[in-house]
Amino acid sequence: MTTDDEPRRIQSADRVCDILEYLRDGDQTTVSEVADAVGLSPGTAHTYLATLESRGFVRKRDGKYQLGLALLPYGEHVRLQNNLYQAAKAELHRLAHDSDATAHLMTEYEGRLIVLHEAFGENAIGTEYHPRKRERPQTHLHCTSAGKAILAHLPDYRVARVIEDQGLASYTSSTITDEAELVAELETVRDRGFALNDQEQMHGIRAVGAPIRYDGDRVLGAVSLSGAASNWSGDRFRRDLPEKVMRAANAIEVNLHSEPDEGISPD
Repeated sequence: MTTDDEPRRIQSADRVCDILEYLRDGDQTTVSEVADAVGLSPGTAHTYLATLESRGFVRKRDGKYQLGLALLPYGEHVRLQNNLYQAAKAELHRLAHDSDATAHLMTEYEGRLIVLHEAFGENAIGTEYHPRKRERPQTHLHCTSAGKAILAHLPDYRVARVIEDQGLASYTSSTITDEAELVAELETVRDRGFALNDQEQMHGIRAVGAPIRYDGDRVLGAVSLSGAASNWSGDRFRRDLPEKVMRAANAIEVNLHSEPDEGISPD
């Protein structure tokens, strides 16, 4: 039974979303695997898949299913309608090429990080790894520079909810997994204006992130720059690159304020 405070939900629509999310997280999969994953009988799962296939949202190949090409225009439409993307895309490319690194534009949605855009400098590393991150939201914000830049400017109750929902998973020996330590780190990020990822998500990768805010307090997302730990150390990692990233974030904020207020949203 739902309460007055809970939105009404259509179970069949929920099932469709479950199927699409399962196919997104995997590769090619069978009817039986889909049925087991979403709690349907094989016959019912087949009916859902056949319907989605008829609309191009699912593709059947050699008896297995995967997401279909009809979904691509939807994602691109959402991105093009996003004010943050429009305000940041040119600045992101400028930052990537000026720093010869990988630049990301990230936003938070339901406690997860979503890549809105990315750009690569001529000798940037991870040009094959980073695009794969666009396929699904990143579950943990606490181990990325963009994530920490965003968390540092969210209300305390939102930070606590993200930690409760997502946890503080350990990716490397440098990952912050203690809540009190993370809270202290976020205070440092607020004070200095940028966040660092010192091989906290992946060994050999360092990153710098800065928040993108609107009207001085609402955090809409973050811009980050990542590169090889072997090349990023000392003043370059802790002073020079942060200055570049913060300048980029400031330029994006200026672009945002030059747009009409309507539609400005972190979503």
